[in-house]
This record gives sequence, structure tokens and C-alpha cells, in this order.
Amino acid sequence: MKFKQPLTAGVAGALGLAFATSAMAQMDKPQDKRFYVAPMVSYGFFDNDRIGGAGSSFGELETDNNDSIGGTLAIGKPINSWLNLELFGFYFNPDQDLNNNDADDADLYGFGLDALFFPARDTLPVYGILGAAFGKTDPGYGSINGAEVGDDADADFLDAGLGYMYQLNDYGLAVRAEYRYRYTTVDSADVLGAGYEDARYNDQIVSVGLQIPLGAPPQAAEPAPAPAPAQPMDSDGDGVIDANDQCPGTPRGTEVDARGCPIEKKAPIVLKGVTFEFDSSKLTMQAENRLNNVVDALQASSEVKFRMDGYTDSIGTEQYNQGLSQRRVDSVKQYLIQHGITSSRITGTQGHGESNPVATNETAAGRAQNRRVELNVTEQ
Repeated sequence: MKFKQPLTAGVAGALGLAFATSAMAQMDKPQDKRFYVAPMVSYGFFDNDRIGGAGSSFGELETDNNDSIGGTLAIGKPINSWLNLELFGFYFNPDQDLNNNDADDADLYGFGLDALFFPARDTLPVYGILGAAFGKTDPGYGSINGAEVGDDADADFLDAGLGYMYQLNDYGLAVRAEYRYRYTTVDSADVLGAGYEDARYNDQIVSVGLQIPLGAPPQAAEPAPAPAPAQPMDSDGDGVIDANDQCPGTPRGTEVDARGCPIEKKAPIVLKGVTFEFDSSKLTMQAENRLNNVVDALQASSEVKFRMDGYTDSIGTEQYNQGLSQRRVDSVKQYLIQHGITSSRITGTQGHGESNPVATNETAAGRAQNRRVELNVTEQ
């Protein structure tokens, strides 16, 4: 038993080291942490041992399992980039010798836990192995010199070794090859009775097989979207960025030019004397004479473009006055077009009803001022 304790301590220490160093793993791509199964064909190179002596029931015995083929099955899972943990089982059915005489085939099997250590999983697919298992050994002989013996002996197995894994495809299917040194301890007293110490064997196992992942492979995370480019600052919100704004601090809502400076608007031209018949959009004779002067002025400045706005006083409903103001401003537009002003120069007409009064609606004089048509120059 003197070799079992150091190997057991080594397994525990190695497991602790793997968990302590897992934080150092560099994850350049998604870690494949799927469960897997690993069926493998194994071949055992088995050792022999001498047990017992003169005071033992059957004297000194030399036991030997012949080299033989067997099988191993593991079910495992990657824990991090350094470590896989596996539950594994194995079975061998070797020929057996007892004192250099042939005996029946032995049954040798065990179940245990493996730790696989990957120093550089993605670049060097080599791993170290530490494992421990418990099982049974059926010695293959039922009697010695006519005396019956037991048929099962408890056995402990401690493994240390190296492996190589070659991935075959993107799914993760891999070929796996391993070498294990297996220190086997068999409780010989279970078979031979009191007076026989444990048999100890230095066995060597080589295996090759497949590692088959279970489930879909992990998907790489979508790359984070590139940050939106920083937008140029427009501190005063006038639509002209600070770098080009020659008039910073313009009040919000102010109409500005390309330099960010307020556009100086000319006051609208009120077409005084442009009146209409009562509750109608028909121009009076006075209005036509006034508009003839407007036509002459506009023809003298052929590059000028303009918009016209119409207003009423507050007598009548708001909805009615809105429609009346629109009909009246459209009437003025039609008169100008009929007298030689091209329609392309008139950028729009809008009736505003009784809104935006320029005088009180409480007096006849004030209401007369509010009934008006304005001309606003938009381009010159």
C-alpha cells in the first residue's frame, strides 16, 4: 500500500491545480463544453507479482496476466480550457498464469474518474492524464492443488499518462490515442485467504478510439456593432455645426443661413386698397386699379419671387373666415397671372382667416386693417 498514498495525493493535487489555473485560460473562441462519449479499443501490457510465502495457505505464488486486448468507454465534459473530467470504465479478459502454469481467462474491470489536462488545447492537442478507479479481478482459476479459492478480489487502479487528440471535422468529432501507466493493487486475501498481501502490478495500457460530442457545437457570438461615429456638435441647434457656425448662440427656432446667422426677413408688403365685395372674393374696381400698379412693379423686378397671405376680420365663424381668406388670396393670384405675372414667380398662397390681426376687431377701422392681402418676397 505504500505506493497508493503518493499517487492518490498526486491525483488530488493535480485536480486542485487545474481549478486554480482555470482563470488563466485565454478564450479566443467559444469553449466547447458539450458532454461527449469516448469509446476506445485498448491493449494491456500486464505485469506479474509474487505473493505469499512459506506460512501462507498455498505457499509462494507468482500471478501473471498475459498481455491482451480490451475496451474502454469514457463519458466526459470539458470544464474549462485546461481541464476535462471523465467517468470511465474498462474491461480486459486476459489469459492468466499461476506459477508459470496456464490458468483460465481472468476478468479484469473497473470504473473511475479521470482528469485530462490540456496545456494548450487549441494549439497543441496533447493532454496529461490522472485517474483513479475501483473494480474487481476474477483470477480465472477456481482451485489450487484441489483447494477452492475465492472468485472475486477487490482491485484499485491509479493511472497516469499522456494522450493525443486530433479533431476530424467542425462538429468536433475527434480521434483519440492514449498511453497510461496503471498501478494496480489487488486484494489477494479475497481469493487466497489470510496470509496473502495485496498483489501489485505495474501495468501499461495503450488505447485508440473516437471522441464523439453530444449536441450541437457552440456558435461564435455576433461581433459587437461598431460604435456610431461621433456627430459634429451643433450647440445652438440651428442646423449648422459649431465648426461652421459664425453666429453661435442663435435662439432656437430662428431661421438661419449657411453661416448659422439669422436671416433678416423683410416685412411683408400690405397691398393697401385691395378690397373685395361684401362677403365675396370678387375684387372691387379700386382693388383692380391697385393691383395694376403691383403688376407694373413686379414686371420691373422680374427676378423677384413672392408668396401671398390673406386675412379677414373676426366677423363670422373661424372656419368660414379661413375659407374666405383663401378664396380672396387666390383671386388676387389669378388677377396677377392674367395680367402677365408668371405663376412660377408665385411660390404659394395661404389664407389665414382671422388670425394674426394687426389692429383691433372692435372698431370698423380696425377690422378694415385686418381684412388684407400681404405679399412676402421669398427670392430676389
